[in-house]
Amino acid sequence: MSELDDPLFVQYMQSDDIAMAQASDVAYKHELNLNANQATANQETQKLLNERFTEPHFLMPQFSNKHAITIERPNKEFILAVRGTRPTNVSDLKADAQILLNATNNNRTNSVEKIYQSFKAEHPTHKLTITGHSLGSYVGHQIANKYNEDFVGFSHPASPFGLLSDNLDYGTTAQHKIYLTKNIDVLSSLNKYAKFNDKVISLPQKQETQQDYFGSHSINNFLPNKKERLQARILKTKKGKNTFYETPNAETVRRSSASSASVYDNCQDNPSLEKCAKKINKRVD
Repeated sequence: MSELDDPLFVQYMQSDDIAMAQASDVAYKHELNLNANQATANQETQKLLNERFTEPHFLMPQFSNKHAITIERPNKEFILAVRGTRPTNVSDLKADAQILLNATNNNRTNSVEKIYQSFKAEHPTHKLTITGHSLGSYVGHQIANKYNEDFVGFSHPASPFGLLSDNLDYGTTAQHKIYLTKNIDVLSSLNKYAKFNDKVISLPQKQETQQDYFGSHSINNFLPNKKERLQARILKTKKGKNTFYETPNAETVRRSSASSASVYDNCQDNPSLEKCAKKINKRVD
């Protein structure tokens, strides 16, 4: 069965939560860009944002590092996307171990919380949604719960030692959602039965991730691809002798194609980008 046959998946594709998955994935890529070349990392990450989003989303380097990125959205809202585990990163593995043991002071949470506090010091009233995948979901959830921020998590890890504290130490009134796969995820599936305060949504696992043992935990399960682009639904209505046609989901269909190259040309706002420099030079010639 295709993922598009699942009504929950279609609803997810039409929601803004898919933008949170894209941001969570770009957070992974930003760390790799920093490792490759710190001088060009921000520019390379901005290129990814241009590719992933059909509307302008801008990296805020002053509130971003190897652990998390802050993104400004076109409606002047913001996303704080926390990076998940890179298996070759010792610091990530240490943070994962702290989650498993339900340690109260996770080293990654302390680091990302400083980014959050710096952002809020300059933008105290702006809406911020915190998101992340795996370790990033756990860290983001801790901060969102503490500061009463909206949260969307993916493949949220669960510790059997944290079942009681996760449900009792909970004071937020903000909206919290966690996305998991319907297949068994050894790192996250416990949340389906033991997390009572957050809205837990199970989506079908992608066919391309089913060959891997940890495939059900992959961020790729929540990212769009070409075959999943929704078609605009044509609604036919009759009023008397007249027949009217409209496409009520056309805007969400356009947004669901976020995996394709961006159609937005943001050279006016970012003339320093490489692609814009080429365009400007061509016009001058």
